[in-house]
Amino acid sequence: MPETESQFELDDVEELKRFLEFNETDIHILLNLHQYLKEDPAFFVDQFYHHLLNFEFSKSLIPDQATLTRLKKSQSHYFTSLTAGDYDEAYLRERFCIGRAHQQVGLEPRWYIGAYRKYLSLLIPHLFELSKTGEDDFLQAIESILKVVFLDIAIAMETYVDKNREAMVRRAAQLAALNEVAVTVNATLGVNETLNEVMKCAMNIVNAQASAIVLFDAESRSFTEKYSMGLSPHFVKNMSFRRGGLADEVFNENHYIVSNDLEGTKHQLSKLARDEGIVSFVCLPLVSHKRRLGVQYLYFHQRQELFEDEYALLGTLSHIATGAIGNAHLHTRAVTLSMTDELTNLFNRREFMVRLEQEMLRSRRSHKPLSLIMADIDHFKNINDSYGHPTGDLVLTELAQIFMNITRDIDIVARFGGEEFIFLLPGIDKQVAYRVAERIRQSVEQLQLRSNNKEPIHVSISMGISCFPKCAQDEDSLIKNADNALYRAKNQGRNQTVIFSES
Repeated sequence: MPETESQFELDDVEELKRFLEFNETDIHILLNLHQYLKEDPAFFVDQFYHHLLNFEFSKSLIPDQATLTRLKKSQSHYFTSLTAGDYDEAYLRERFCIGRAHQQVGLEPRWYIGAYRKYLSLLIPHLFELSKTGEDDFLQAIESILKVVFLDIAIAMETYVDKNREAMVRRAAQLAALNEVAVTVNATLGVNETLNEVMKCAMNIVNAQASAIVLFDAESRSFTEKYSMGLSPHFVKNMSFRRGGLADEVFNENHYIVSNDLEGTKHQLSKLARDEGIVSFVCLPLVSHKRRLGVQYLYFHQRQELFEDEYALLGTLSHIATGAIGNAHLHTRAVTLSMTDELTNLFNRREFMVRLEQEMLRSRRSHKPLSLIMADIDHFKNINDSYGHPTGDLVLTELAQIFMNITRDIDIVARFGGEEFIFLLPGIDKQVAYRVAERIRQSVEQLQLRSNNKEPIHVSISMGISCFPKCAQDEDSLIKNADNALYRAKNQGRNQTVIFSES
């Protein structure tokens, strides 16, 4: 979120001086008073702070004697500079900074103005004693003091206006960003896209330099998948989540936690974070209806703390993100179910046919071979009849794991129906496909499974191979010829691999 520029302008102050009729005559009068007031400002400062310490709102801003001593020193400097006669740019900017400091510590305008009232009440009697020449001189001194004091008050009040304007501009930009991400993530169905949009929006809202979202796996009760933006690979790789650590605490308390190296902070920064250039970070829960989805981190290279309104917006964003992540997971699961076999997690027949069409086109363009293997579990009906369908399901899932372990990442393996499987091997001719099929067949033959009553189960498969363009010219003939080869393997005694041949 870009920082807003201060609206403090020197030209405006010059106009204010003219409006207050603050001129060279006033400066001359103040200079005459200065030689008396600068000698011992302690009388004024001690009484002023004695008054402030009688009220809780101001007493709370002075927590200890060291702070009181420091404030008295600053007040003495202010008291003497008020009549020093130098009201140039440096003086005006110093007054603006003093007003900003008071605003930042929480001194409300009503008490700020009230403190000036006490200031003048202490000063006026002293001015009366210094006015030796009569009532006119005293009134002129009072008028000049009032002008310069109200000039200071006006500048101080400008800091409150300026800060409120900054807050409104920041708030408007944050709400716009929040609205934008709400629209975007609700229109986005992918998990990756959703998480990236959430991280970008959160970084924009609080002007963070980096972000990470770590998803929680309910089954293993641990943090698993990590998504990041603006972090080095080394940092992401070495992120760790110990039991009872910061992330767990965020979950248990369902509340954000800030980490920095400030004194008194419970969760200090790690060496990993410091080496990354991080000076602070905030961790927020992603929880929906007590369902733990994960946590989000926002990292800062300069900021130590956030504004309360920023935490509130991040909380709203977390709710939006949680719903969007949940929807994205549901969509991803729906897409996965439409493409895969629920039992084996292999592709289903419909998805295999889509992939086959794509690979045939690629093979024609590249003039590279494409092999297809059909596989069928021998006597699978006997396994179901003898040991029950749960054991049959176990056989299917164990074989699916063997298939995935042996084949390449670019190979396509699917459950074609029942106990029948199909393999698509891009760029491989029938001789290499035969060697792959034999590795699979032998691994299945060596598989050791036992039924519920501990009886060993013998499993074998028969396999048929066809190849494009040697054995077939299109998808249908490729599948048909592999099926014919499989049929021959079955008729020749099962537990073997046959390559399709016209003869």
